Amino acid sequence: MWVSIKNALMTRAVNHPQVNSFGTGDPIAIGTDNVINLRTSDRDRIAYPLVFADVLSAQAGRGIITLTVQCYWMDRVEDLRNLDTTVTGSVVIRWTDNEDEVLSDQLRTAQDFIASLTNDPSVTWTLQDSVSLTRFVEARDDKVAGWTAALNFDIPWGHSVCEIPT
Repeated sequence: MWVSIKNALMTRAVNHPQVNSFGTGDPIAIGTDNVINLRTSDRDRIAYPLVFADVLSAQAGRGIITLTVQCYWMDRVEDLRNLDTTVTGSVVIRWTDNEDEVLSDQLRTAQDFIASLTNDPSVTWTLQDSVSLTRFVEARDDKVAGWTAALNFDIPWGHSVCEIPT
């Protein structure tokens, strides 16, 4: 179940023109060996923009298992302080970084993923209709901004049958 959803997310990341890396696992460990760089052979740094997924929980109901996956869409925030300019004798101070542009771009990327996961007739699971996105900005090794969402996937199962191969 998780493997097929993880593969679906990775496939979308590989094929999305504005995603350069994909990873899974604990988001605190972003930047370690759990990030799969898709378009670079150098794994010393993350090639942003990054999509990251972490399976959170599963809830079994009558004929349905709901798997909750926390997904992050993020990009590095660049410092733009050198772009201040003088206009008609006064200094115009611009924002010191591109955080707004990063948030806008990553929201579009998140929308692309949600739309493609919702409209995929080739899978057995269904992404629940309502997805709430939350903006974030963090600074560790890199200052990043983006969106996170808990994606709930409903997966049909026969709760009276053992699905583990013997």
